[in-house]
Amino acid sequence: MKHDKTIGLAVRQVIIDEVISEAVVKIVTTHYPKRDIHHLSAGKIAELYAVVQCISDLLREDNWHLHHAETGAPLLFENAKKSVLSISISHTIDKIEEGGIAYAAVILSREVEKIGVDIVLKADLRIKRIAHRVMRDEEIQTGRLAEVWACKEAMYKALGPLLDFKKDLKVDFDNENEDLVQGSGYNWKIYREDKIVVALGPF
Repeated sequence: MKHDKTIGLAVRQVIIDEVISEAVVKIVTTHYPKRDIHHLSAGKIAELYAVVQCISDLLREDNWHLHHAETGAPLLFENAKKSVLSISISHTIDKIEEGGIAYAAVILSREVEKIGVDIVLKADLRIKRIAHRVMRDEEIQTGRLAEVWACKEAMYKALGPLLDFKKDLKVDFDNENEDLVQGSGYNWKIYREDKIVVALGPF
């Protein structure tokens, strides 16, 4: 998924039980030098490892690391210098008893200063519980709650932070292209896999 203003989108999944090792912790620590990785849960380490895989896929090299701004926004560094690329990151976990799968999505842009990506589990029951607080009636009536939520999160990351999810962020699905959404004066794309929905933009 590429176009003239982005380097691209990467989506990865990691089976939690298969990656929890000192080797993985070392890799994650290298790319998150300010995080205390050893005190994180197995699921959180797997999420960060999935992010590492996404960024390395997009950059095609490993000499990079992440810091975070006071707002929590990720800051990408390449070769120890602040990158000129804009970045947005999202991750989530599909918990299954003791294990599960961690998912991550990352988008990098050469030209768009503020970008947003969000990854959502289609079966996340929390979305239905919060829908009336963060979505308009017409958005709920589409029945595409996971997609609406992912789009709003991506919009908020790109255009926030002083935005209200219900009042300021409106999702309009394109009748001719189910992978395209309009919102806040921009286009946003939707990418789907078996269990997840990813929204990204603006385009």
